[in-house]
Formats: sequence, structure tokens, C-alpha cells
Amino acid sequence: MNLILRPHENFNDPVWSVIISIILLLIGVVYIVVYIMGIDAKEITHGSNDTPKQEELLQLQSDGDQSCP
Repeated sequence: MNLILRPHENFNDPVWSVIISIILLLIGVVYIVVYIMGIDAKEITHGSNDTPKQEELLQLQSDGDQSCP
């Protein structure tokens, strides 16, 4: 038990478990950001150019240059 909970010999030494945890966290964040950007790029290149139904419903037909009553 003394090996696990031993005091620091030098208080200026870095805590390596915290440094390793931060490095792993940063690697995970970078991976997730790159993954999300990759999905976005795939949707842009392979997405459809069709007008969404919501936009189609909001468009009004015009009869040339007639003004509204």
C-alpha cells in the first residue's frame, strides 16, 4: 500500500497521469472533430440538390406582372 500512496519525492515533478489523461482527451477531441467534418464533407459532395418540401410549400406562384389586390 505504501507504493500506491507514497508522497512525492520532489514536488516540482509533473504528475504524469494527468498529462497522459489530457493528451488522450485532446486526441479524442481531434478525432471527433475530424469525423464530424468528414461527415459534413460527404453530405456536401453527395447531397441532393432538390428543394426541400418546406421551401416548396412557401413559394407562391406568380402571374407575370399583375399586382396584388
